[in-house]
Amino acid sequence: MFIKTHNFNDRALARFRDLQRESFAILEHTAATLAGGETEQEVAHQLVRRYRAAGAGSFFHLPVVLFGERTALPGNWPVGRFFPKARTLESGDSVILDAAPLFSGYLVDTSYSFCFGENDQHRAMMQHLSQYRDSVPAAINDGDNFKRVAEQVLETMTAAGYEPAHGKHPGEVLGHRAIKTPNLPFELRLQGFDAVSLTWFRLKDRLAKRGTGRQSPLWNTQASSSHPAHDGLWLVEPHAGLGPVGAKWEEILVIDGGRARWLDDRPPHVRQWAQIAAGADYGPPG
Repeated sequence: MFIKTHNFNDRALARFRDLQRESFAILEHTAATLAGGETEQEVAHQLVRRYRAAGAGSFFHLPVVLFGERTALPGNWPVGRFFPKARTLESGDSVILDAAPLFSGYLVDTSYSFCFGENDQHRAMMQHLSQYRDSVPAAINDGDNFKRVAEQVLETMTAAGYEPAHGKHPGEVLGHRAIKTPNLPFELRLQGFDAVSLTWFRLKDRLAKRGTGRQSPLWNTQASSSHPAHDGLWLVEPHAGLGPVGAKWEEILVIDGGRARWLDDRPPHVRQWAQIAAGADYGPPG
């Protein structure tokens, strides 16, 4: 089954960009409606309904909603712990909303982080995360391979006193492919994931680890990422944790001819960083 990973024309890139913006808008709108007392499960159900209403036919993974200490992915963190729980939103909680919808086969994956109330630790963590939007493409453009870029993020985050929580993501990923799947007239799901894209990701990564395939769709510190940056679209998602606080961002990085650039100039976290630098509120727009 044909999965497209690179050589996207300008029209396809514009479609990815527009859908990424749509996904961020849904996350921000949902964040702006939170009043306290909602459960992760309730908010996740709201997100599913809103993405469906916007035209999402499936999800690479179901929406992730994390409140408070769960945003830091504390302790052992198997995949099942990402699923929303009955944890209620309280004042001072950090919040992560993450969704990976597929619109007519276009996979986008976005994350939005903020604090429900003021928390200096969360503000500092968000500010720390801003540097990776510059350092990751710069390292690629300097010729560093994927494994080394992921190691640099881990080293910098650890040196700052934060746990690199993205190491607990499935596949331990700093990033993964954004792809275009066939636009099928039916939906296949596997453990809460879109079966077509998940099966393809697993197969390609397994082949890369065995040395029978050269291009894993996952980007991490493992040997299978010890290669020059592969062209295509990559969803970069640095995630930090410290105590009861966690934060992350995620958006599409375009790599073309070994050169990296962001697909969009001003996703929500870029605006948030400017607000933080100005000492202003960086929560969702009212």
